[in-house]
Amino acid sequence: MNAATVNIALADNQIAMWWTTLGLGLVVVLVVILLLSLLTGIVRDIDRNVADVWQVATKVARNTTTTWQLTSTGTLTDALREEVHTHATLFQSSNGSNRGARV
Repeated sequence: MNAATVNIALADNQIAMWWTTLGLGLVVVLVVILLLSLLTGIVRDIDRNVADVWQVATKVARNTTTTWQLTSTGTLTDALREEVHTHATLFQSSNGSNRGARV
């Protein structure tokens, strides 16, 4: 074996290693692109679902902003009933009829 044959054999071996490395690098790049595409789709789905939840939550918040007033509803209804009864009584006495006296 002379020195030229050894150098050519090493060069062929090195070229094969470089092609193998480049091929594996291409596979890795394609896998990364695929995974990033899947991740982008998942993030889009999450974003859309979060937007839907936010929309429903704001509607619920808008519909429940006055629930603190429910505690006084009974008292105010009783007061309104008394007021209507007073008006009906006054109307009946001033009109001389029985219309409107029933409340």
